[in-house]
Amino acid sequence: MDAISRYLDLVDEIMRQYPDQREGQAHYNALRMGWPHLEAQVLGTDRDCYSSDKALPRLLAWIDQVLPHEEQHPDVPA
Repeated sequence: MDAISRYLDLVDEIMRQYPDQREGQAHYNALRMGWPHLEAQVLGTDRDCYSSDKALPRLLAWIDQVLPHEEQHPDVPA
């Protein structure tokens, strides 16, 4: 399974477990859980969609560029 698929699966899992989270929060939390070193590059930028879903398109465009080149964080099962 590629990194983008693992990321999207993690987003889906978070949204099922925490249905009160907005989509942007779920995406941010998936990045934080699976690739914390990338989350640090998003925090406080125009890609930070935790507080506003308006930033989600910028986050997804960035993820589409960087995530394929990343290994999955060792704490997240494949």
